[in-house]
Amino acid sequence: MRSDCVFFCPVRVRYGEVDRQGIVYNGNYVAYTDLALDEFFRSKGYPYRDLAEKYDSGVCHKKYTYEFISSAYEGDLLEVGVTGIRVGNKSFTMCFEVYRQGEEDLLMRCESVYVGYDIETRSSRPITDLMRSLLTA
Repeated sequence: MRSDCVFFCPVRVRYGEVDRQGIVYNGNYVAYTDLALDEFFRSKGYPYRDLAEKYDSGVCHKKYTYEFISSAYEGDLLEVGVTGIRVGNKSFTMCFEVYRQGEEDLLMRCESVYVGYDIETRSSRPITDLMRSLLTA
């Protein structure tokens, strides 16, 4: 539900993101949710690249689950909402909801699981205190 979202990221659907019917190709929602994740952290003063490189707080994707409810079209201005953040020891789950700007009807819902990641050992590790504080503030 739109009112449950704690953050919104605007996305304009571009010509190259739609199929022959003018409908957003499902795979593009991965890019939309990735953008919303980055903009969520940027809004808190920490672009994701800085979190990963300067603050050693990188994560990697473990799982995406998408539910497509209705279609978005070329030229639509979408709002990707962030909601349902749950933080564990080594992972966190963030839910995304996509709406057309100014509308209440849900177009797509996504649940994404991210795991703390150590780039040197290429293995999972606990979420850093900084990441935890950004997710729970």
